[in-house]
Amino acid sequence: MVNLGVDFGSTYTMVSVFRDGKPQTVQPDNLTFHYPSIVVYDKKKQKYFYGTSARNKLGAPGIVPFRGFKMLLNSRMSAEQLRARNYDEVNTPESITERFLKYVVDNTLKKLEEDKVGTLVLGAPECWFQSIETVDSRGVLRDICCRMKDKIEDVRIVSEPTNAAAYSVWCYEKERKKQFEGNVLVVDYGGGTLDTAVVSVRHKDNERLMIRPEMRSGRGENLDNEIGSAGIAYQEAVVKKAIRDALDIHNAEIHYGADFDKAVKYLENILVTDAENVEETFEDNLTSLSALKTEELLTFDYDDQEITITYGQLKEVYDETIAPILAKVLEETTEDIARNDQVYVSLVGGFCNYYLVRKQVTDYFNHFFGWGSIGAKEKIMRLREDEREKAIAHGASLFADDILDVCYVAQFGIGMYSYLPNGSTYKQYAISYGQEYVPDQIYFSRDDDGEIAVMMLTKLDTFLINFDRNRDAHMPPMKPKKEFANRLNAVKCGYMVVVGFSIDARERIKVHIYEYNNDPQHRGPGEQPVASIPLKTFRESFENTVIHAG
Repeated sequence: MVNLGVDFGSTYTMVSVFRDGKPQTVQPDNLTFHYPSIVVYDKKKQKYFYGTSARNKLGAPGIVPFRGFKMLLNSRMSAEQLRARNYDEVNTPESITERFLKYVVDNTLKKLEEDKVGTLVLGAPECWFQSIETVDSRGVLRDICCRMKDKIEDVRIVSEPTNAAAYSVWCYEKERKKQFEGNVLVVDYGGGTLDTAVVSVRHKDNERLMIRPEMRSGRGENLDNEIGSAGIAYQEAVVKKAIRDALDIHNAEIHYGADFDKAVKYLENILVTDAENVEETFEDNLTSLSALKTEELLTFDYDDQEITITYGQLKEVYDETIAPILAKVLEETTEDIARNDQVYVSLVGGFCNYYLVRKQVTDYFNHFFGWGSIGAKEKIMRLREDEREKAIAHGASLFADDILDVCYVAQFGIGMYSYLPNGSTYKQYAISYGQEYVPDQIYFSRDDDGEIAVMMLTKLDTFLINFDRNRDAHMPPMKPKKEFANRLNAVKCGYMVVVGFSIDARERIKVHIYEYNNDPQHRGPGEQPVASIPLKTFRESFENTVIHAG
């Protein structure tokens, strides 16, 4: 049995194992250290292909490609938009994700000559921790892994920047041979998401590393028929701009066919393999957009037309689609950070290797912290370029092998709305946003005075879920859907009840209903809950959680 850390990326997926005193990448073959996150269906052979085999078949006749499926797990795209990307009732983003992850796990076990995974720690984008619209993606991913119980014994979902921070601090301590205490701000920019997070680092019993998530921000929701707000969206936007400029057409007239897929793949390869030349060209011409417009990066074929991508188009698309989002996320993450010497910065993720991203991030922190060029060198936890892409998987392997701990911190507040005699409602939290919790421990909804709240059984229809650090933020009541409501209504209990909530190690929520003991000497919940009702995904449990795309 082996423990694994997995960085399930929108562009690439990487697997790490802790062996010989350090995290090591499990190579899918002798040439690469990651799996392209691609699945294709070969109509002629009636067979699915994965990873490198799938990527090599892109553009061939009879090949149906599936990309970006991770970012579509809790899709806000319409059925028509999904069909435009080849998904249908059979090949859903969830089913394609399950096929792909099963392939990755099976192939990894074969490489390691093992038969089962003990603990699998899987990285999830930060934006999946931040709103009622995106958090279910984590639950879907967790449940996919749980269905592979013949191969995986236990699974835990940890945010990607938390994994990256863990590895950055572990490397820092190994290199400098001293303990790190303080805060690490992680900028994780990948193919589908931009995530930032601040984690505090301490040592349990003055030895064991403890990582506690503090502040988080992220982007990656699928808006305007784009996949995420990072590398994939940028590369697709550059290709579309080149086509628009050359053929004088609108975005709606561009089709996602074999030519388009080939162009995106070609652009991605050039930005990775020719990164040094890309950086030099930008450095020489960055102050002049007109000069960049004359510098050609590559040409590709689209509908029998030769299309050119210039450095000017790279810069224009970056300024339009990436720079504003990156600036906003950096501002959101740093607004609560004190300007002190205890904040370090770690850049991870494949897109952080891109020159324009690195320049914007470095310039921002130099200005924010007032570091200057010398200070920046000391305050950035610099991983080697190849290690930036491995940081999430390596950090996940440290957690999977129990080398260090991550604190259980609630990513949302949860409780009940209660009714006052005048018909108005007030909020009663059981668990608050940012609260450390013990897995499976039951926490009770409480009033403003901290007393355990008592409510009528017939009023268990207005739940409170809050992803805002502000406890007083206005949050609409969450109404149970029919199946969940029926389970609540089926509880055999007295008229007055006490409601508790628990979150297990896999972040699955249970609602616990107790009879209220009105004995003056023992007022409060009974000794055991009358019913413990697990929540499925928020989307399946509550009415007002889904934003319908047009």
